Amino acid sequence: MSHIAAYQNSEDILDYEKVVTLVQQQLSFIGYNHSREEVASELRNSMKQESRSALFVAYEDDDSAIGFAYGNICCGLETTGDYFWVNELYVTLECRNQGLGSTLLEYIQRWAKEMGCVYLAMVTHPTNQNAQALYRDLGFELEPLVWVDKYL
Repeated sequence: MSHIAAYQNSEDILDYEKVVTLVQQQLSFIGYNHSREEVASELRNSMKQESRSALFVAYEDDDSAIGFAYGNICCGLETTGDYFWVNELYVTLECRNQGLGSTLLEYIQRWAKEMGCVYLAMVTHPTNQNAQALYRDLGFELEPLVWVDKYL
């Protein structure tokens, strides 16, 4: 891996078409079947000027995207300050188990701290043992919880 780039409020994303593909693959992995057009629209929406979201893309030396993470700066009463919520983390199959997920999360932690965040959070599926091991190895607490949501 050559580098990680952080994007906020900008659609000027290096290797944009591959990033769309990676997002589409991640969404499919978690059970959503979005078209390329829908994913591109979602990326445009997430990168709009008033958004507090951030996209982190890991690139190989030739600037081809090989992984990404996406999240939002949020505020919460319990955290006594802003925190960063990681919505998605995805690494291509051929780049897994090489430390890229750890590198992305360590980058996000530094970035979030520089942005004034005091806390980092995310969820993963209870059966995703690989993700849980990664988070545990990086010092995250694994909390039992019940995810509650509703489309409006």
